[in-house]
Amino acid sequence: MFITTQNEVVTLMPTARWDRPEQLFGYLEEEERVALEPLLGTDLYEHLCTEYERLIKKYTDITATTIRPTKKAKAHPHLPYADVTERLNALQAQMAPPSLQPSMSSDSSSSSDAEENAVSDEDMAAIRLIRICQQIEFYKMLSHKAGLLTVSFNEGGGANMVSAENYEPADDKRMERMVKDAYMSAGRAIDTLLLYLESDAKGKKFFTERWSKADAFYLHKDLLFQTARVMNEYIDIKGERMAYVSLVRDIRFCQNTYLKPRIGAKLLNAVVCFANGKSDTSSSSDSSEDTSIGNEAMQELLSLLRTALAFYVEARRKSLEPVKDKLARRDSMTDAQQAMAAACEHIEDNLDMLGQAAVDSPIYKSVRAREEQLAKNKADAAAASERQRIRDREQNSRKLFTAFPATHRVPEYKP
Repeated sequence: MFITTQNEVVTLMPTARWDRPEQLFGYLEEEERVALEPLLGTDLYEHLCTEYERLIKKYTDITATTIRPTKKAKAHPHLPYADVTERLNALQAQMAPPSLQPSMSSDSSSSSDAEENAVSDEDMAAIRLIRICQQIEFYKMLSHKAGLLTVSFNEGGGANMVSAENYEPADDKRMERMVKDAYMSAGRAIDTLLLYLESDAKGKKFFTERWSKADAFYLHKDLLFQTARVMNEYIDIKGERMAYVSLVRDIRFCQNTYLKPRIGAKLLNAVVCFANGKSDTSSSSDSSEDTSIGNEAMQELLSLLRTALAFYVEARRKSLEPVKDKLARRDSMTDAQQAMAAACEHIEDNLDMLGQAAVDSPIYKSVRAREEQLAKNKADAAAASERQRIRDREQNSRKLFTAFPATHRVPEYKP
C-alpha cells in the first residue's frame, strides 16, 4: 500500500476529512493492483512496496509538502525533485544518532552533519515515484468509487446519504464534475509516471531493470513498434503513451499470429534487430556496397511489415464506432493483407540481399522449391528431348536401310 496515513490523504485532497484513512484501504488496494501493477510491472511494484515501508520508517513523512526542487534538479533533469525541505531535515536530525545530529558550534561541523543527513538520490527517486503512484491510486479510486463513498447502508439494509456538519451536500452536477476531475487527474499522473520512468531509464537507471519487465516499458525491443513515437507514424494514437500501452498486447498478438508464420521467426527477429539499430551478423557479403544494399532492402521490409502490422492492429481496436465497426475492421484487414502481400513480394525479390536470415523463411523455401521444380522440369524436358532425338535417329536409320536398291537385298528364302 502506498497510502497509509491521514497526512497523505489530505495532501492529495486538501478538502477531504477522513479521520480514519484505513476505511479507504480496501478501495485503494484494489485500484493499486488494477492501475499501478500493469504500469510498473510486478517486480518494480513489489520493490516500491518494500521501499515505501522503509522510507516511512526512515523519514516518517514523505508527502509532497516535504519535497521541493533545488539546484540539484538542474544538474539531474531525470530527478525533478532532488532534495527535501528543512522540515524533513529536522526529522532526520531528530532520528539520527547524537554523533550525527547537527551542531551549531561551527559552520564546518554543521555543513558536515548536513551532508551526512542529506537524502540520497536513490531515496529521492523512490519518494518521487511513490508520490506519483499515490496520485494515480487515489484519483483512480475517487473516479471509480465516488458513488460507494457517498452512500452508506444501515443494519436494516437501507441506504443513506453520507453528509457532515458545516458542509452542504454536493448536488449531482458537482459530483459529476468531481468524478471527471479525478479521472483527468489520474490520467495526467499516469503520463507523469511514464515520463518519469522513461527519464530514469535514460539517466541514472534506478528502476530500469525492474521496469523493463512491464508492458508499459517505454522500449519494447521485441516488437516492430518499439515506442509510442514509432507507432504514431503508422497509427494515429495522438502520441499518447497510454494508448500505446493499451495496444502492446494486440501488437504482440498480431506480430506473432500474422507476420511470423508468413515470413519466418528468424527473418522477423532479424527485422526487429535491425529496427533496434543492430546489424545482421549473418550477412552474406562483407563489402560495404553490398551491406548498404542489404540495409536498404531491410529498411524497406521494415516499413512494409510495420504498415501491415498497423492495419492488423487497427482491425482489432475496440474504440471504433458501432455503426462503422464492421466496415472499418473489414477495410483494415483488407489493407493489412495487401501490405503483407507487398512485404512477401519484396522478400522474394531480395532473398540474396537479406542474407542467411531469410533461409528459414517459408518464402525462401517456397522460392527454392519452385526453383527446384523448374530445374527438374527443365531436366525432364532435356531428357525427353534426348530420348526423342534417339528415337528419331533410329527411325532415320531404318529409313536409310530400307532405301537400298533391290539387287542389294537378301533374296527371300523359298523352300
